[in-house]
Amino acid sequence: MDNQKALEALKLGMNTEIWGLNFYQQALTRTTDKTGKEVFKSLIAEEESHLKVLRGQYGALSDRKSGWISREDALKLASSVEPADIFPAPEAVGKLIQAAATDLEVLEMAMEFEHKGYVLYQKEASTADDPEAMKMWSYLAKAENKHYTFIQQTHEYLSTNGAWYFDEKEKPFFEG
Repeated sequence: MDNQKALEALKLGMNTEIWGLNFYQQALTRTTDKTGKEVFKSLIAEEESHLKVLRGQYGALSDRKSGWISREDALKLASSVEPADIFPAPEAVGKLIQAAATDLEVLEMAMEFEHKGYVLYQKEASTADDPEAMKMWSYLAKAENKHYTFIQQTHEYLSTNGAWYFDEKEKPFFEG
């Protein structure tokens, strides 16, 4: 993949994470259930981490002095890339959740976000010609899939039992 295409893919990934971050921040403010709030706080932390990885990779590739770098190095480099130089602040995304949306509808929207992110990252992983690029995209795809699965389980439980859910295996902070 040439450098310009890689930068465009990274921008698209950052855009996905910014939208997800904004969405989960809105979901956090409107959810009253304590467990639901913990779920959204965890998703916010994950989206912030993913955004940092993408920002660091963007910085590494945009300076043309280095190629793809490890996820750890990308996290270290992330603070040197000003997100406003690439995208507007997450608040500029606007209102994503309608006031009348139920918790189930919010979870359905969250699943859609996570699915779109997974599809994007899986596609990039499958076409990556650099081992570090493939590792990063695969890591992000796996994380989005894990988020989707957890949100889907929560949706299923909430729709059948009327309460927020997580089991003993899946804690509210996702590790990826």
